[in-house]
Amino acid sequence: MKHFPIFLLLAVTTVQAEQTVVSHDEDYYTADVRNTQLIYTQKNLPFAREAAKVEMLLQPAYEKAFGYVMDEPLYVGLISDRNQIANGFSTQYPNNRQINFIGGALMPDYFSAASWLNTLLYHETCHNYQTNAKDNVISQTLHTVLQNGSFILPWFTVPNIVESSFMLEGSAVLNESWHGNGGRLYSGRFKAATLMQAKAGYLTPERVYNDNYYFLYGSHFYTLGGFYNYYLAENYGLEKTNSYWKNHSHYWFWPFFTNNAMTDSVGADFETTFDGWRKKMEAEAQQVTETNGERIAGTQFIEPLNADAEKIYVVVNESGREEPELIIYDKATGNVVRDREPWFAGKAVRTPDGRYTTQSSAHVNPWRIYIGLYDDHGFLVDGTRGKVVEGYLSDGREVAFDVASSFERPQLYIGGKFYARTDSSVFVRGNDVYYCRQNGKTRTWYRNKTPLFTTRGYYGHIIGADDSGRTYFIANTPHGSGLFCYANGTFERMHPADTVIDARLIDENSAVVTAMGADEASIEKITFAPTEQAPYEVTLFVEKEPYYRAADPTAHEPENVPKVDLNNSYHSFLDMHYSATNIMLGSDEKAGFIFNVSVNFADPLTQNSLNFFVSRNLDEYTLGGGGYSNDQYFLHYSVFGYGVIDRPEDNASDPDDDSRDFGVTVMTSIPFVQTGYWYAAVNGSYYQDYDADSREPLSGELLVDYTQRFGVSLYPNFKLAASAYGASDRGDFAYGGTGTWKQGLPYEFYIGLGGQYSHSDADSPMDDHGIKMTKFQLAALADGDPTTVVMPSMRESSVYVKSVFKGSAEFKKVFNAAKYFFTFPVSLRREAFYVNYNRYEIEDFALETTGVNEAVAGLLFDTYWMNRLPIPVSVEYLYNDTDGIADEHTFRFGFGLTF
Repeated sequence: MKHFPIFLLLAVTTVQAEQTVVSHDEDYYTADVRNTQLIYTQKNLPFAREAAKVEMLLQPAYEKAFGYVMDEPLYVGLISDRNQIANGFSTQYPNNRQINFIGGALMPDYFSAASWLNTLLYHETCHNYQTNAKDNVISQTLHTVLQNGSFILPWFTVPNIVESSFMLEGSAVLNESWHGNGGRLYSGRFKAATLMQAKAGYLTPERVYNDNYYFLYGSHFYTLGGFYNYYLAENYGLEKTNSYWKNHSHYWFWPFFTNNAMTDSVGADFETTFDGWRKKMEAEAQQVTETNGERIAGTQFIEPLNADAEKIYVVVNESGREEPELIIYDKATGNVVRDREPWFAGKAVRTPDGRYTTQSSAHVNPWRIYIGLYDDHGFLVDGTRGKVVEGYLSDGREVAFDVASSFERPQLYIGGKFYARTDSSVFVRGNDVYYCRQNGKTRTWYRNKTPLFTTRGYYGHIIGADDSGRTYFIANTPHGSGLFCYANGTFERMHPADTVIDARLIDENSAVVTAMGADEASIEKITFAPTEQAPYEVTLFVEKEPYYRAADPTAHEPENVPKVDLNNSYHSFLDMHYSATNIMLGSDEKAGFIFNVSVNFADPLTQNSLNFFVSRNLDEYTLGGGGYSNDQYFLHYSVFGYGVIDRPEDNASDPDDDSRDFGVTVMTSIPFVQTGYWYAAVNGSYYQDYDADSREPLSGELLVDYTQRFGVSLYPNFKLAASAYGASDRGDFAYGGTGTWKQGLPYEFYIGLGGQYSHSDADSPMDDHGIKMTKFQLAALADGDPTTVVMPSMRESSVYVKSVFKGSAEFKKVFNAAKYFFTFPVSLRREAFYVNYNRYEIEDFALETTGVNEAVAGLLFDTYWMNRLPIPVSVEYLYNDTDGIADEHTFRFGFGLTF
C-alpha cells in the first residue's frame, strides 16, 4: 500500500478549506496599534478608529487581569460587508488573530450589549489571552522556534487550545461583561436558561464540560459557563479567576488537569467550586415561576417571534435534527398551521405580498454572504440584500437596519431613509415603530422618536402595543425574564413567569410567548395576570470594582492613539507571516524513524498560505519541497512541488528503477454556484506520483450538489448530487460520473442510493494504466483522480481495470444513548448503525465482466475524549462474494482523530 505524505493530503483539501473571507473581497488596509495590527476596509475606517481606542485601553487591562503579556502580535480583522455574518472568532493558528464580522444587527436582543463591535473586541480578545498563555519552559522554548506550531502533539506549544469551551466561552462571557457595555451576564434569557437547567438537576461537570447533544447544545458553554465564571470572580476575584489560563498552561504535557489548574488559581479545585455554584443556582431555581400555558409547539433552537395584525409566526425545530417548521397562529380563531419547509434559521417576516420568509445570513453566490430575507428554499428575496427587515408600515414602507453601517450599533432606515440609531429590535404597529436606545446603563424605550419610559439595564425589547396606549415589553425579572407593560407612568408585570423570553399579543388579555424550559423552549398561549411591578435591575458586582469600564473609551479617553487611515494597504501575499513550524515524529517496525516537518507562512485573513516541508513516510521515501495555496480570487488553487531525498533500499540501486526525482501536485477549484442549499464547482487536478515514473493524472470534474442538514443531525437530511469527470494519464483518457440521493426520515432514519461509472480507453493495466480501484477513500483523494472507485472490502490496496460500475444503497439509524464523564477520559455522545449494499460490474482488459456483491454493516460511536476531542470510532463487518478480489468475511476497526 502506498502511504501519501501529509503535505499531499493538505494540497488536496486546501482549495476547498473553510475561508476566512469571501473571494473577491474588498481592499483592506492596516494600522499598528500597540502590539496589534488592525485590518479593515475603507468603509470600516470609522469602526477601525473606534477599535484602536478600545485596544489602547483593553490590552493593558487584560494584561493585568490575565497576569501576562502575549508573546505574539495580535491581528484584528474588521471584515467587510461582503461577509455579513453575526459572529466573530479567535485563533492561535495560523496567527494570534481575531476575525470580527459585521452582522450584529441580525440579533440585537441576544447579546444584551450596547455596541456589537466592542462586544466582539472584548470577547474575542479574551480568547486570545486565554489561548496564547504558555506558563512553562517547554512551551516557551518551543515557541521561540516553532511559534504557535505543533511538536508531536498540538498542545505542547499552545496548551490551552484543548481546554473545554465551557471554560473558554464562559470566561469570555464574564470578561465581555465588565466594560460598561452590557454583556450576556445581564441577559434575562441567559439567567432563565441557567436556572431551568439547575432546576432539572442538569448542572453536573460531566454534562456541562462536554460538547453534548442536549437542549441548549453548544450555547450552554456561553450560558452556563458564563454564570459559573461569574461565580468564581464574585467569590475569588477577577484576577484570580483569569489567572486560571496562565496556570492551566503550566501543564504543557497533559493540559487536562482542570482540578489542579483551578486549585492553583483560586485555592479550590474545579469540582469543589462547581459544586458551590451548582448549589447556589439550584437554590435560586426553586424560586423560578414557570408559564404553564397552553402549549402550541416546542423547539430545540430558539428564533424570535413575529406578528402582524392577524397572525403570529415563528420558525421551530422540535427534534433539533429534522426539517424546521413555520408555526402560524391565527389570532382570531386560535388555529395553528404548520408549514414544514427547509427554512433558514432566523426571525420569520411576512412580506407585503403575503409571503413568509426568514431573516438570515447566507451565501448568495460564492463571493458574497448577505443578510436579508430568504424564502422557504433559501433564496434571497429581491430588494432585501444587506438589510435586517424588521417589518413594514401600513403604507408598505420597509423598516430595516442597514447592515453595512451597523458594525457598532443598528442603524434604522424607514423607506430607505435613515431614521434612528437603536439598541434593540424594532416592533412595528401600523405606522408606529417601537425600539430602545442605550445610554450607559439607562435604557430608553421609544415610540417613533418620542421617549416613553426608561429602565436600568441592558436587556429587553418591545413586543406589542394596544389601542389604549399600553406598551408591552420583555425585561429582567429577579430570576430570569418576564413580560411587562407600561402605561400612564405605571409598570405592570403581565404574568408571574420568570421564563418568558419573547412574546406577541393575541389581544389585551393574552399572548403567545416563548418560554425557556430545561429540555426545550416552548411556544405557549398564556392569559395575563397583571400585578404592579417594575422590571428588575441586574447589578453585577463588577460595577463596584475599580477596573469597571477601564477599557471603555467613553469613560477614559486613551492617550497617544496611533493614526488609523488608508495609507497602508493590506496585500495578502506580501502580508504573509511566519506562522508556525509543525513537527510530527514517529516510528514503524519496517520503515524505522518517520517524521514530517512543515514550516508555514500565512496572511492573517488566510487568503494565502505557503509551506516548506521535509517528510519521511511509511513507504521509506524521504521527500522535501514546498507548496502555495490561494483562495483570494475566483480561481482557488494550490501548487505543491517535491523532490526525492532518499528512496527505500530495495530500489535505490536498481538500474531499471524509473522513480521520479521531482514531481508536482496542482489542485484548482472554481465555485460558480453557492446559494440556498446549492453548490456547484469545476475542479481540476494534476498529480505526479513520486514512487514510480508512472501515474500523472490530469483531471477535471464538474460537481453539482444540493444538501440540506438541520440542527445537529449526524447525516444530511436531504442530498442530491452529481458529478461528471474526465482524466488524462500518459495518453489514456478516462471518463465517468457519480450520482447520489440521500433522504432523512422521521426518528433519525436515513436512506440513500448512489452510483458511479468510470471507463478508460487504456489497453493494459501495466504501469498502473486504467481505472484505479482502491480500498481507502484517502487514496482516491490523494492523487486527485476522480475516476477512482472505492471498494472497501478489496484485498489489495489498489488494482487497475478497464471500467467499473458501482451501485449503492444504504440504510442508517442514529441512536442517542449518551454517557458523559468528567474525570474518565472518554464520553459517548451518540451512535449510528448502518448497512450498505454495493454492486460492482467490473470489466477487465480482456473485456470480461465480473459481478461483485459487497455488504457492509457497521456501528459508529461518536466518542468525546478528554472533554475536548471528538473522535469517531467505527466497527465494521464486510462481506464480499468474489474470492479472487476480496476475502469473504472481513472485520475492520476505524479510529479517526479530528481535533
